[in-house]
Amino acid sequence: MAGSGTIRVSPKPERVWALLAVLAGMATILIEIPAALMSESGYSFTRQPISHLGMTGCGDWGDVGTPIEVCSPAHPFVNGVSIIAGSMLAIIAFIWHDWIAPSRWGRCGSFLLAAGGMLLAGTGMVPADIDPTLHTVFGFGGSAIQNLGLLAAGIALSRWPEKRWIGPVEFGGLTLGLGAFGLAGALFLAAPDSWNLPVGIVERAASYPFLIWFILAGWMQLRDASRRKRELASGR
Repeated sequence: MAGSGTIRVSPKPERVWALLAVLAGMATILIEIPAALMSESGYSFTRQPISHLGMTGCGDWGDVGTPIEVCSPAHPFVNGVSIIAGSMLAIIAFIWHDWIAPSRWGRCGSFLLAAGGMLLAGTGMVPADIDPTLHTVFGFGGSAIQNLGLLAAGIALSRWPEKRWIGPVEFGGLTLGLGAFGLAGALFLAAPDSWNLPVGIVERAASYPFLIWFILAGWMQLRDASRRKRELASGR
């Protein structure tokens, strides 16, 4: 199946990749809930970063003056989901380059989103207590690149003649909004410690837009594939 703004594959693989995008995005977000509940030291979604759920050891962590006790028995699941989902989203981002828009902006967005997926996988491969510096590079760099990818994809979608709507909202504009929101969150991650920002909220503001975009994009493709199937069945 080929055409403006569609993936150039048959309907069945299109639905498969769309479903995998939805599942990967949702799994990465939702795994935090059971991991937080299983945390032996307690977990605050406001005060603690996501990386605390993936730490392999137990003990005090953080600044000397304000250490936080961390112990996450579910770290293999958190890190495993990051590795698998990040790698999967990177592959899907490459496959979706024509769906985003067959243009330079579309290819740029696809490449950056794929790179962001691989950096997400990197955060799972290198937990914060194994190599704090490399984990920070993967985490902060991933958030920046992911949201730059959303901005590029948003420009491509907005400039492409075939508009896509998710409810009453134009998807290109929504993509730009998610990218801008996430990039602002990434910039706040670099704020001085003296600002005393709620690091858990700020980190999720930087990383969730990337995942939410894949969930929404996958859902749109599943919806459109089902509509096309009904139209073919009815002989339209």
